[in-house]
Amino acid sequence: MQVPLTAYAEDCSFTGKLDFVADRLSDFLSATVEFVVGPVAFRALEDGHVVEEVSAAILRDDLLVVLVSGPRGREDLRIWTRQYPVRARVGPYVVRGYLHAPPTIDPLKMASRRQFLALTSGRITYAEAGTDIEVNAEAVLLNSARIDALEVAMIEDVDGGPPDVEDPA
Repeated sequence: MQVPLTAYAEDCSFTGKLDFVADRLSDFLSATVEFVVGPVAFRALEDGHVVEEVSAAILRDDLLVVLVSGPRGREDLRIWTRQYPVRARVGPYVVRGYLHAPPTIDPLKMASRRQFLALTSGRITYAEAGTDIEVNAEAVLLNSARIDALEVAMIEDVDGGPPDVEDPA
């Protein structure tokens, strides 16, 4: 199956097409170390310069945030969860959204258990060429290994307030 891919790395964002065979994008990304995207366009965060390629190999570990596209997975494998509003800083990006976790699990501990952490009603904010950018998405994936800060937020913060995650440095 070929799906559109929009992802964010440390110094650029990129869009392209991805071929994969899996129930969900998160399953595919968790199971692979490197994959090919093509055609692909990279946009530098520093100056907005765009580089287009016929195809490019992408390392999973270079991904910080990914917009979810493609199938949602098998409905019969879904479990009941609660939504927790959260804010995360992942490299140069601040991401707000709802983390879904079973009611008996601390939602902030889920980041250490999964390669990618899914948020619904996601909002990504960052700077590109000196301009503030905000991207809204139905769902986003955060590379758990690259999360600098993850904290419970107020619903108002997720649904419309300014991003204000403290920089841990």
